[in-house]
Amino acid sequence: MSKTIIITGASKGIGRSAAEVLLKAGYRCALAARRTDSLRELADQYPDQTLLQPADVSRLEEVKRLVEATVKRFGGVGVLVNNAGLGTFDPIQDGKPDEWDRMIDVNIKGVLYAIHAVLPHMLQQQDGHIINLASVAGHHVYPNGAVYAATKHAFSSRLGGIRQDLRGKVRVTPISPGAVNTPFPENISNPELRAHFRENLGNGLDPAVVAQAIHQAIAYPDKVMMSEIILRPFHRQ
Repeated sequence: MSKTIIITGASKGIGRSAAEVLLKAGYRCALAARRTDSLRELADQYPDQTLLQPADVSRLEEVKRLVEATVKRFGGVGVLVNNAGLGTFDPIQDGKPDEWDRMIDVNIKGVLYAIHAVLPHMLQQQDGHIINLASVAGHHVYPNGAVYAATKHAFSSRLGGIRQDLRGKVRVTPISPGAVNTPFPENISNPELRAHFRENLGNGLDPAVVAQAIHQAIAYPDKVMMSEIILRPFHRQ
């Protein structure tokens, strides 16, 4: 297994599950997060396959250092899993501009920074795959999530243009999960909404399911591109 994968937001939730699945499958993984302490166990378990790199995706220089460190350690980068994301929720009339700014920095600018940093390497080697963890909020807007949904809708429209620009050069796959049982609600400052999301996400997808979808998209033959994956919880009546 020769592909090297960068995973942003790898310290918890979907990113952590993706790291576990992909390392077990034999891939080499650069695991990036603002804090990498919780990833030390994986690095100890897979010492030859891992690189731990602190990185805040909203800071371009840190993202560039992440890619440079990956190329130096493994000789290249084949896949970018753009997983780092942030969501805070409020009725628009109660919204907090500083929280909006942070979502825009991470969910929009952070994704673009990572793509910008890896593309020169992928284009030079004439091979690459960009996987972006989007959200069903990029397809359907729901109450209290107008700004979060806006960042995800921007995500979806941007990917269409990126895919056209990179046609025949780099594969692009958006994966849009519905509710996923992760620590995601801890970012919500509104206590009532935080409790609501905690309750709902308890019935959501296991992050390992999303990790399996990421693995599936990567594992397809090079001549196949999974153009979009949408995952939702399914509950039998």
